[in-house]
Amino acid sequence: MVVEVLLWGALLLLLWLSFLKKPSGLPPGRWGLPLIGYIPLTRRSIEQQVTDLREKYGDIYLWRMGTQVIVFLHDYQLIKEAFNRPEILDRPLWDTFKLREIEPKGIVSTSGLRWQNNRRFTIRQLRDLGMGKSRLVAAMHTQATQLVQEFKKQADRSAPVPYVLTVAIVNIIWQMIGGQQFALTDSKLKEFEEIVDNLIVSMSRVAISDYMPWLHSVLPAWLMSRIFRLDLIDYAKARFLEFFNEEIRQHRVTLDPNNPRDLIDGYLMEIDKRKDDPDSTFNEKDLALLIFDLFTAGSETTKASLTWMMYYLATNPQVQRKMQAEIDKVLPKGILATLEDKARLPYVEAVIHETMRVSSLVPFGVQHITSQDTSLGGYIIPKGTLISSSTISIHNNPHYWPQPNKFLPERWLDDNGQFNSKKEGFLPFSLGKRQCAGEALARMELFIFSTALLQSLSFAIPPGKTLDLRYLPGNPIMHLPIPQDLIVSVRE
Repeated sequence: MVVEVLLWGALLLLLWLSFLKKPSGLPPGRWGLPLIGYIPLTRRSIEQQVTDLREKYGDIYLWRMGTQVIVFLHDYQLIKEAFNRPEILDRPLWDTFKLREIEPKGIVSTSGLRWQNNRRFTIRQLRDLGMGKSRLVAAMHTQATQLVQEFKKQADRSAPVPYVLTVAIVNIIWQMIGGQQFALTDSKLKEFEEIVDNLIVSMSRVAISDYMPWLHSVLPAWLMSRIFRLDLIDYAKARFLEFFNEEIRQHRVTLDPNNPRDLIDGYLMEIDKRKDDPDSTFNEKDLALLIFDLFTAGSETTKASLTWMMYYLATNPQVQRKMQAEIDKVLPKGILATLEDKARLPYVEAVIHETMRVSSLVPFGVQHITSQDTSLGGYIIPKGTLISSSTISIHNNPHYWPQPNKFLPERWLDDNGQFNSKKEGFLPFSLGKRQCAGEALARMELFIFSTALLQSLSFAIPPGKTLDLRYLPGNPIMHLPIPQDLIVSVRE
């Protein structure tokens, strides 16, 4: 009997040391149980809990969710250091990222040589096609003009932000990718928009299977798909790839190597150039999923940012009037802004940046994973640990931003009223070597579209109503605005 008790005691001790007790040297935080990690019995949101954890543990701590150990970073310099480390560059092999592909493809979910090749190619191609340059401005002016015209159709009545905003933003990126544009009434684009919206709404359920991958070994595939809505990933991928693959086939048939038209042509030429290289990562499936990454990421974020801006301006009419006064002073009536006007429109730039700060569109950034054992902030970080930047925490930290809960574009202006973009604690496009590849394009769109809208229109809260500036609930990945009505008036 004594021997059995000792054996059971030894077994329990081994279990405790191996699975239940957090290994020494790791950051402090929530460890929880094997397989399921720490599941709090609370209705507080993830963001509220992360705020509590920072107050308890400081700027670096961990939270084991399922079998995934996530280290949260709340310090700007710590994030900058981490995301420039070669051993903290990779992406986790999550279905959320890789769209249930066996081997990740595209740019968002890939790591190593494939990611390097796709990222370098994408940035080079987008720059050649006008990203960050004046040559793309004319196309943006066309979309901005149509955008204003459609807004005017709902003038003086309570209505939501019109669908044309999606069309205008998608058309810019699609012009660069496929050399085409969607019509306002195009049913295919509306279908894609609905698919992406449904996928985003269900993303928190999809993510559960990423945190607990062992469930795939326990539950049948059909049940996993039904419970965690993995079917939405499969459906979205299938519908998008059907469309993209047809575009790739059409480009292949009409390809002129001496006159490449767009990113698809450029990628097909890269495939041909490297066809005899056994180590080449370029192929048409990779191209299709690269297009998916650019199509979705390049439209959803900019659309949400502009919608947030309209909400903040309607809520802060004094800011809106000041923004419009600057536009009126600099731009003659009917003349749209160009990139050369940025320096003369510092308050417009300030409003754009304050919108990105307050909305904190991607509150925890896009997760990285360590490819080898390393150390950070004085702690051991084992291989396979997820690293997450708490963007929302930093954007609301009074150390970086006095009165962080207030919408104050003036914080972006120096004593001479000039725009100052170099602010520590600002990371809407992340930091380091995986910083958003389309940042320059997003900045162009936000500047051109916002000036065009405010030059011709004003936005107000419907009489007797208030705007709910909370984030759309149920989505821990993105801070999307709640769909609401605005009153649009045409400026004389």
